[in-house]
Amino acid sequence: MTAKFPEGKHWYCVRSKPKKERAAAAQIASQLGLEVFCPQIRFRRKTARGPVWFQEALFPGYFFVRFDLSLMKRAVAYSPGVLTIPVFHDTYVPVPAEVLETVRKDLDEEETLDAAAPLAVGDETTILEGSMQGLKVKVIKVMPAEDRVGVLLEMLGTLVEAEFPSDALEHRNQLRPAD
Repeated sequence: MTAKFPEGKHWYCVRSKPKKERAAAAQIASQLGLEVFCPQIRFRRKTARGPVWFQEALFPGYFFVRFDLSLMKRAVAYSPGVLTIPVFHDTYVPVPAEVLETVRKDLDEEETLDAAAPLAVGDETTILEGSMQGLKVKVIKVMPAEDRVGVLLEMLGTLVEAEFPSDALEHRNQLRPAD
């Protein structure tokens, strides 16, 4: 099988070893001087020691490199942390720059996306834990210093104000629109 090479510099998807996207992209950028794009996603996850921020590849196992395939294929394909440059129907398929620009619009200057948008006054959300788990509430106050949120909930036909830790409430996902 001989794959076809598009001519000129294009963006290509590169498959990395698991959890090695950033390292492989950094290696290619520094050693080969090529432009790389390795978007990350930042999210909070509950752990035994409380909520902790994690950062991982937005596209697990993949990142993007802009290069001339006919000149740099071997150098990129054999870089540390790289598994392969994917081929589709015997062709190396360039990724349109417009597609990557669309992804870049949602990222910060460090090419990172926060998965959960912070809650704001007026948002409707759901309690995620405790005896009131699943109850729908409305945010009336945000206290970032204490990482707490004041909400209004209905109990026995009466509106009651309560405070919850921010991580005990469902946050909107920035990757898809709120319902």
